Amino acid sequence: MKSENTSIYYIVPAVVCGIATACVVTGSVAYMVLGAVLGLLSAGFWMNVVVPKDGEA
Repeated sequence: MKSENTSIYYIVPAVVCGIATACVVTGSVAYMVLGAVLGLLSAGFWMNVVVPKDGEA
């Protein structure tokens, strides 16, 4: 049985990478927030679609 705490391994790096990418490319705080949101969306997609759930594989 998987623990729900494993989602932190996807969420934190996605947010950090989204913010870092926006910081390097634009340096704007608004784009850093947008990068964080897009990072969260990509982490959610990865957890729900790409990583198989228990019993489905």
